[in-house]
Amino acid sequence: MLKKFKNFFEPPAVFDLSFEPFVKNIGGLNLQIMKAQDSHLDDLLDLERHVYHGQTPWNRFSFKSELKKHHNSLYLVAYDGSALVAFVGARFTPEDGHITNVAVRPEYQHRGIGTFLVAMMIDYAKQNDCGQMSLEVRIDNKGAQKVYEKLGFTVHKVRENYYVTEHVDGLNMTLQLKKGAKPVED
Repeated sequence: MLKKFKNFFEPPAVFDLSFEPFVKNIGGLNLQIMKAQDSHLDDLLDLERHVYHGQTPWNRFSFKSELKKHHNSLYLVAYDGSALVAFVGARFTPEDGHITNVAVRPEYQHRGIGTFLVAMMIDYAKQNDCGQMSLEVRIDNKGAQKVYEKLGFTVHKVRENYYVTEHVDGLNMTLQLKKGAKPVED
């Protein structure tokens, strides 16, 4: 029982999630990579509508809430000029760097942008001494699964009905960053 409340009694871990914006050529595009801010909310929601066929799995409140968690969350956006083409978000604990959300505008997919952004989050997890990196992906999203496998992720378990609105299972995938680290169970 005490283990369950351990985090209530310990001070929160301090992570170095500092970030300086930069321009990176990915797939022949000079993309501006920067930390997501509230001013990007409309663009984030618009990109989701393009990726998820008019739907926004995360609403304005969800994004806004995550962007406020500066002590353990990092959200990055990638712009091609004034167009948001991709974003990634992750939450960090000493045990786990968890990718919470990643999306690439359909016409910009297959250029390595998503791979680059996820790799950046893996680097942040390593720099902050996390035991593993984890994420969930739709069981029917074979393209994303291949990207994650190329980055070293393996399937840890199936989460039945994880994507509730579509009644689709999710795969929990993990990447061990420390030798001997055991997958985090939740």
